[in-house]
Amino acid sequence: MASINLEEGLLKDIILNSFDEIFITDGQGIVLDVSPTCYELYGVESSELVGKSVFELEKKGILNPSVSALVLKHRQTMNKVQETNTGKRVLVSAYPYFKDGELAYTYSYSRDITELESLKRRNEEVAKTLAYYKEEFNQIKEYKYLYFKNKKMEQVMDIANKVADLDVTVLIEGESGVGKNQLAYSLHKQSSRSNEPFVEVNCGAIPESLFESEVFGYEEGAYTGAKRGGKAGSFEQAGSGTLFLDEIGEMPLNLQVKLLSVLQNKRITRLGGSQEIDINCRIICATNSDLKKLVEQGKFREDLYYRLDVIKITIPPLRERKDEIEPLIEEFTREFNEKYRFNKHFSSQMIALLTEKNWPGNVRELRNFIERTMITSNEDIITFDTKEKNYDESEKITPLHDFIEAVEGDYIKRMFAKFPNSIALGKALQISQSTANRKIQKYIKSTSQS
Repeated sequence: MASINLEEGLLKDIILNSFDEIFITDGQGIVLDVSPTCYELYGVESSELVGKSVFELEKKGILNPSVSALVLKHRQTMNKVQETNTGKRVLVSAYPYFKDGELAYTYSYSRDITELESLKRRNEEVAKTLAYYKEEFNQIKEYKYLYFKNKKMEQVMDIANKVADLDVTVLIEGESGVGKNQLAYSLHKQSSRSNEPFVEVNCGAIPESLFESEVFGYEEGAYTGAKRGGKAGSFEQAGSGTLFLDEIGEMPLNLQVKLLSVLQNKRITRLGGSQEIDINCRIICATNSDLKKLVEQGKFREDLYYRLDVIKITIPPLRERKDEIEPLIEEFTREFNEKYRFNKHFSSQMIALLTEKNWPGNVRELRNFIERTMITSNEDIITFDTKEKNYDESEKITPLHDFIEAVEGDYIKRMFAKFPNSIALGKALQISQSTANRKIQKYIKSTSQS
């Protein structure tokens, strides 16, 4: 590229009209020229700087630091952020100019980044706020099956909100599928332990022979096949968080004594060990059984029952809060449309029929039904009978209960082929072992016997 010699007047014009402040010194640091924008940045007229040494200006605090002085010292390009007397933050890029091997001049460009820094801070604050509300939204999504406006559920949530941050054991009662684990998680997230682990243990899904080692942990050599170094159980895994013992009524009777001791002393002893370990987790229990009846039958320890029965929250079944069914259907429809990339909806007549059903399996049964129906339906608008578009109105209509049972029965049979015992089936479908047993007896064993 051919070089050109610029007229002095043109150079002056460039300096005068530059958006950035231009600052030029000789090889000794004496200021030769400064653009007028320096007044906005430094509060000093350019005429007051020309002829002065950058080292002197740095001592007076006008340049803090002098980037040109750094170039003179290090003989290389320098980039720095200056704090000026006017409260500005200025990004300065300064360069050396060599002539015949000697540093003859320095020149720099200064740009006000005060607004940019302010915007950056505001963006960071907005990002933090958005992250906070995103977390809140995610939590609301986690609790969505509990928060619909219903008088009985409002009473439940009122008690839950009062005890959420109290370090007290809570017993949650309710039929299978009402959302006990959702409420337990809600209590955890509203507490000061919310950033700590939430560990869930289904007492009905762990074989009795493995229960103690899984929940209380074990030491090396405690039994054949025990891991080298032992293993921390659920209490230790929960740390300073929450341990949720679901289906507490299914806990083996001989281990209930150990749980009572933990609740009283806040210490555990691993299987095969002798050393006591302090624990700091909060304990929340849940059951779909009548613990008082289990006490009378000798299947649950009375002293443990009264130790758990300090704060009891009972979630009513879905049949007692039918005003929640329609919004739940809408919520599940949105969920599965998003999950499976559908665009399906239930007709108003279908929603009305579903609202009248008692749903013995509660929210879980309703959710499974919605998912199953949306997957198997070939129509975007799901009516009572999507298989026959033009059925005769005089034709006998199948009762809704029978239709739902047929769908459920088919689903249980298919799942049982993959999970051929009550423990595995219950865990896969997120229902208790006892509920899984009832479904197996109803839809599989009764069919095979007949």
